[in-house]
Amino acid sequence: MITIKEIARLAGVSAKTAERALSGVTKDKRCDAKERADRVRRIAAEHGYRPSELALSLRRGSSRTLGIMVDILTDQFLAASVETAMDAAGRSGYKTSLQIVRFSPERTADAMEFFLSSGVEGIIGSCTSEQLPEAMMNSLTGRGFPYFSLCGRSEYEVSSASPDYKQALPDAVKYLADRGHKRIILALFKGKKYDNALSAEIFDASCKKYGVIPECRIHSDCRQAAELAAERPEAVILYGKYSMRMYMDKCSELGNIPDTVGIFNEWTLAAALHFPLCGVILEDAEHSVRQAIAQILTEIRGAARQHLQIPARFIPAESTGKLKVVDLANQRFSIQE
Repeated sequence: MITIKEIARLAGVSAKTAERALSGVTKDKRCDAKERADRVRRIAAEHGYRPSELALSLRRGSSRTLGIMVDILTDQFLAASVETAMDAAGRSGYKTSLQIVRFSPERTADAMEFFLSSGVEGIIGSCTSEQLPEAMMNSLTGRGFPYFSLCGRSEYEVSSASPDYKQALPDAVKYLADRGHKRIILALFKGKKYDNALSAEIFDASCKKYGVIPECRIHSDCRQAAELAAERPEAVILYGKYSMRMYMDKCSELGNIPDTVGIFNEWTLAAALHFPLCGVILEDAEHSVRQAIAQILTEIRGAARQHLQIPARFIPAESTGKLKVVDLANQRFSIQE
């Protein structure tokens, strides 16, 4: 394989000049400097030379790499999130390194150790606060290392993103109240402590406004959704596609289909269209992930941490027929106005 010294000799420049041209450090402002840099790059390309990424990082003083950490890739939301994050990072000139940790605190700690030893400039994770290594997270946040939580607000001082239900939940409650319901159950899933508390607060206020008795439940297991169905409730707002499957299967078994609003995003909505729902609360997942990348890149440049709230919207059953497939590969949907 050709060396940098041989490339410099063929280009008629010094080894240092060749290194600068291939590392992207050369500004190429002067015509003669640009001509030398182009000559170096052309000769390197002709001989199949590829500079070391580690060496480039050392010269630039930046790895231009982000770490992405998710539990699994067989989940539609997480798989699409990873693909979107990689796309967004790539558009900004960043590469990504992926680690799959399978809900394990030990694997999560190992993944973070790997990222930090690899020199990533920031980490994006979908892991819950309980899963993250406390000592390491306190160390990272103490020195301002960019970490972004896609799993909503964290117990640690890091940036995060959550769906904003301030409009969608009241709209859903009003819709159910207008259908004559006097009691509505909101069933959320554990792992989003702060966001669940805020959602419950919005839900309670909405029910009070529309004269409805509220009941909020936090499920720790999908099977609790089936237990909820066995109670034969009249109106439910339910989070989670896996919970919805168990809930609807039990409802079907009992021959009882309550008025149900499901909470989905554009990547999981395909499953919702098979259920007899009276409406959906639709989260904007792609926007959340792209905003996460934008935020972490600003933090790398010194900006402050932020919690991003991305508005969700309520879509009643009579309007879900307007949902059209835009990209079957990613199961993305949009409203056709």
